[in-house]
Amino acid sequence: MPFLSGVWVLLFGFYSSAVYADLLTPWQSKNYIKKAFFEIAYKNEYQLGRTNLRRWQQPIRYRIDYFNLDKPVDIAEALIQDHFQDLSKITGVVVNKNDKNPNFKILLTKKAHYKSAIRRYVNTKIKNLDTQTNCLLYFKQNKQSELTSALVIIPVDHAMSYGLLPACIVEELTQAMGLPNDSDWVSPSIANDKSVLDLLTGLDYLLLKILYDNRLHAGMSVKTSTPIVDKILIDFKRQGMIESSVLKVQELNISKYFN
Repeated sequence: MPFLSGVWVLLFGFYSSAVYADLLTPWQSKNYIKKAFFEIAYKNEYQLGRTNLRRWQQPIRYRIDYFNLDKPVDIAEALIQDHFQDLSKITGVVVNKNDKNPNFKILLTKKAHYKSAIRRYVNTKIKNLDTQTNCLLYFKQNKQSELTSALVIIPVDHAMSYGLLPACIVEELTQAMGLPNDSDWVSPSIANDKSVLDLLTGLDYLLLKILYDNRLHAGMSVKTSTPIVDKILIDFKRQGMIESSVLKVQELNISKYFN
C-alpha cells in the first residue's frame, strides 16, 4: 500500500469469496503467529522496509455516506454496524456511530461512480484504482503513528453482484484497525488476497488481539515490540486463547449472516 504523505491506501483485489472453516493447523504455533503479525502490521507491499506500529489511540466515530446513490443499502449498513461491534469487542477500541463528527467514513456508491468517488476523496497518483479494485481503504496517521482518520469506499452494486460485499466490509474495516499489509503466505487470513475468505479467521482474531494488547503502543519499532510480542504469545498459549480463537470468531455478530 503506497505511503503518501502520512496517508495509506489499501486495495481489495479481484478474488472470489466464500466462508472458510478453520481447522487445527500449523498456523496456531507461536512462531507462525509472530511472523504473521510482523508481516501484516509492519510491512507494506508498495514500500520497502518496515514502518512503526499503527493503531487507534482514540475512539472510532463512524458515519456511512452515499455518493450518487439515493436509496440506503440496509444489508451493507447492518454488516458495517455488526463488524464494528465485533472489532470493538476484540480490540477494546470504542466504536460509535457519529454523523456529526466522524473520523471514519464509509462511502457507499455505484460502480459507475466509483472512479469519481476515488478522484474526489482519495489523494493518490495511483492509476486505474476503479478497475483494479473492488473496494479500497484510505487512512491517515500522525507523527506518533496513531491512526487519526479513515475512509472506505465500496461500489455496493458491483460488490453485491460478485458476492463480495461481506468480504469488502470485513477486510477494509479490519485492516483499518492497523493491519494494513497483504501477504500471500499468511493463511488463513483476510489479509491474503489469494484466499477465498469472507470472515475473520482465528489467525486474524489473534493478530488484532496482539495489536491492541496494552503492552504495545503506536509508534513502536519492530525491535522494541518483538520481545513484548513474544510475552504476549506465551500468555495467549497459557490462557488457551490460540486454540480457542477458531471458536471465538464463529461467535462474532457477523457470523449470523452465514449460518
